[in-house]
Amino acid sequence: MPSQFSVLFDPGALAIVASGTVLATVARCGWREFGGALRMAAGTLGGGFSPEANRKALAVAISAIQRNGPRRADPPLPPDRALGLLLETYLRRGAHDALAPVRRAERALAEARRINAAQVFACAGELAPVFGLIGTLYGLTQLAPVAGGSAAAAIMGAVSTAVLTSLYGALIAHLVCFPLASAIERRGRAEEQARDALADWFIAGIGGAPSPPHERRAHLRGVA
Repeated sequence: MPSQFSVLFDPGALAIVASGTVLATVARCGWREFGGALRMAAGTLGGGFSPEANRKALAVAISAIQRNGPRRADPPLPPDRALGLLLETYLRRGAHDALAPVRRAERALAEARRINAAQVFACAGELAPVFGLIGTLYGLTQLAPVAGGSAAAAIMGAVSTAVLTSLYGALIAHLVCFPLASAIERRGRAEEQARDALADWFIAGIGGAPSPPHERRAHLRGVA
């Protein structure tokens, strides 16, 4: 059985398809978008948004605000950037009506990043079979036997490369690129729902806290 699977592995054919797909995707989408898509894909494998850690940080913030008011409270910011910015905005301005624009802006930014990352992998999924076909054409160009070599061996090697590059193109597209695009979309939507729920919970929690409408804090921690 292992020997049967080993014939399906051709490093040269795989390199043609993979490197061609990456280069073409970068050329079409740009290095910045490509790098952002890789970071988003890495986030789907682990880490990312932590509802529990952010809820604990917001609970501490609510307690501090209710105890000291927004002008004197100085709680640690939540690990999530959007929620941290929401808290920081309230501590600076002390007004509930300042939070809605922040939420809309952060939601739009997160959605744009998610869509861009998914589009990058969707683009790669479209390009991978193209480079599988290019690898097939390259393999067919190797049909001519080399001097002093076996014609049968040269033909079999060329046909093998031609077939495997098409296979690799389809596999990379449908087992890597398109699934990653879908995973980024699903995880992004789930995180946005969890973030919105925590933001609503935080705003409800500070509903009774003193909130001078025009007070601004002189200095606060930044949000990474």
